[in-house]
Amino acid sequence: MKFKEYNQRQSWLIPPNIEDEIPSGDICRVIDEVVESINTKQIENKYVEEGNTAYSPKMMLKVLFYSYSKGVFSSRKIAEELEKNIFYWYLSGKQKPDFRTICLFRTKHSLELKMIFREVVRFCLKLGLANLLTVTIDGTKIKANANRDKMRSEIWLEDKIHKESQAIDEALEKAKKIDEEENEQYGKNQRGDEIPEDIRDSKKRREKLEKLKREMIKNNRRLINETDTDAGLMRSQGNYLVGFNCQAVVDTSSQVILAADVVSEANDWAQLKGNVGEVKTAYGKTPKILLADAGYCSGSNLRYLKDEAIEGQIPDRSMREIKAEIEPSIIQKKNFKKDDFQYDKKHDYYICPEGNKLKKQGLIPVTAIRKGGEKATYFQYQCFSCKKCRLKAECCTNKRGRCITRYFDEELREEMARKIRSKEGYELYKQRMKTAEPVFGNIKHNLGFREFKLRGLIKTRAEFFVIATVHNLIKIQNWLRKTKVEISKPKLVPSMA
Repeated sequence: MKFKEYNQRQSWLIPPNIEDEIPSGDICRVIDEVVESINTKQIENKYVEEGNTAYSPKMMLKVLFYSYSKGVFSSRKIAEELEKNIFYWYLSGKQKPDFRTICLFRTKHSLELKMIFREVVRFCLKLGLANLLTVTIDGTKIKANANRDKMRSEIWLEDKIHKESQAIDEALEKAKKIDEEENEQYGKNQRGDEIPEDIRDSKKRREKLEKLKREMIKNNRRLINETDTDAGLMRSQGNYLVGFNCQAVVDTSSQVILAADVVSEANDWAQLKGNVGEVKTAYGKTPKILLADAGYCSGSNLRYLKDEAIEGQIPDRSMREIKAEIEPSIIQKKNFKKDDFQYDKKHDYYICPEGNKLKKQGLIPVTAIRKGGEKATYFQYQCFSCKKCRLKAECCTNKRGRCITRYFDEELREEMARKIRSKEGYELYKQRMKTAEPVFGNIKHNLGFREFKLRGLIKTRAEFFVIATVHNLIKIQNWLRKTKVEISKPKLVPSMA
């Protein structure tokens, strides 16, 4: 016999069990196990007994997580998979919610998805997968569901509002002339209260533009996007995109995401306190060590870490520059930086490499906004011996002479600078690149999540919690493979709910 018997229409004496068709250790089983184990009451309690029965929130969460793990983000695509995919049948019990139901579930429970994310992190902690000892914080820009061509400035909006107002005036004048002509021809029996279509359309456009302008002024925005008013124009990998700044606090031992957030602001420094505080609030434990890049270096952040007794490793400049400082083999152009000037605390002045003094200017400190947007108070110290100095070309080009700015939190900055340049600090900081960047690499490249499907800050934040949860579920799957733990009945952690 050449071939095995093949008959598509063969009847089954005993119908096949779908569960037998799902491979052991598949992400499908992991999602099923974890969602069954965690507390989902925060979503379930939003439903009432009256009216039509709803689909189980646990089933909807399983389908949503599995879809995102396979790079399927569209609600229509998810509904299509529910029609034909045996893995979806296993998770949904062969129930087939339509795309509207899937989309509504995702948007209706946008706030509760953060709580589900927390529950999965607690699951990781109970397994011993994460330990909260050393964490990193980092951000990445993800494209919004909006077009860059729809970014508008206040000047553009004012011009368009003016043009629409002119169009309304012209349409009214035209309508008036037509009425006068018709009155002469037909008499005055027309109602005359109908709004011409061209006026109605212009009014709608003007109202929309005025609303955009009000929102821009209210939120102190320089630009606003017509499609997604919460999205911002952000720099990412040398280009600009309309998107959101996605933040993640990651456990260095496991690459489990412990806290996540999405903001409209491009800066990173303002996101540290909230996200590290979220770890403490959610899990009752403060990390011992925090690693972050130079974007998080600010006086307020350094004070916060000191107050919370967290050992921070945050460079004051790029690691390439710091590496050039501490590794003499790396050739760099010599220009005197602030670090080359010694501060005399007792006499309150700086001493330059040539031994000249930079004296404090004025008695009242200056308060200004730094590049990152943080308010800072400082004094300036100026040298008056620069004109005759032999090293002037390497030190400054300012006609006034070299000036040094000393911030009120300068001692904290200096302490952090010394720490990051020490051998121990430098080696410890290297862990950051091995932790945060692979997490965003997994989300963007492996899972294919490079653009939000939903619009608005609340909904995009919920969507990011979904993808962050999926990332953690994959980490659980890898941990189970490594430890050879089988997911089967009875449940792995039966008392999590």
